[in-house]
Amino acid sequence: MNRHLLRSAVCLLVLTLGAPCSAFTQAEFETAPTTVLTMAPNGAWGAATADSVGAAIAAAIARCNGRHQRAIGCGAAYTTIRGGWSLGLRCGEENILVAEKTLIEAEQAAIDRELVLRRLYPSGMAPCVRMVSVDPSGAIVAPYAADLVRLVVHRQEEAAR
Repeated sequence: MNRHLLRSAVCLLVLTLGAPCSAFTQAEFETAPTTVLTMAPNGAWGAATADSVGAAIAAAIARCNGRHQRAIGCGAAYTTIRGGWSLGLRCGEENILVAEKTLIEAEQAAIDRELVLRRLYPSGMAPCVRMVSVDPSGAIVAPYAADLVRLVVHRQEEAAR
């Protein structure tokens, strides 16, 4: 019986007894590398994955600085997660950074944060645009959307005139 089949059988047995299966994958989660997503106040971002949190933070800040020459404060806000998803959104001048174990949980956390910000800025906050998504392995899975953000902001400025 292979390892995956055995784990499935054990989880099925445990579920029938009413206990959670998450404990069986905990060892894999604890050995996963740490992903850091950092975002500067101007929306510049960098992401990195490493075995240590410090190395991942340093690499993410370095990538942010390397990608965006005029970025100031690349380490101003960052999120860390071991074996999970990270999302970075830009809502006009506001950044939203979230990290959760699953993509669905990360998307919900971003929505929750956006709702809080919209209560604080009832009429003055631009639409949110996802700038970056980082999967559990540290791969960037959504394109850099700076041009899209500029287009949205430009259209809002034109409409305001």
